[in-house]
Amino acid sequence: MQQKPYKTITHQKTDMDYRTYVIVNTSDLELLDYGQLLTTSAETTIRNLKGDKAIVKYQGDMPSTIDELTTKTIHTHEEILVIVNGDEWKGQPEDE
Repeated sequence: MQQKPYKTITHQKTDMDYRTYVIVNTSDLELLDYGQLLTTSAETTIRNLKGDKAIVKYQGDMPSTIDELTTKTIHTHEEILVIVNGDEWKGQPEDE
C-alpha cells in the first residue's frame, strides 16, 4: 500500500486577517460614524499611553467615515499587534 504524502498546512485566514485597523487622533473620535465600523464607540477604543491616539477597526472596503479623516494610519492585524506591544502603547508612561 502506497502512503499518501502529507498535506502541507498553510495559514488559514481568520476574521482578524480581513480586518483593517486605523490609528486616529482621539480628537477625531467624535467625528466617526460607529455604525460603519467594528469598533462600537469612542469608549471602546484602545488608546496609547499619552491618550492622543486611538485604534478603530473595520472589515471590507474603507468606510467613508475613515476615508474623510485627514490624519490616520492604516494597518493590518499583524502590524497593529507590533504597534500595540510597543512602548507608546504598552510601555511605562512618561513622567510629565
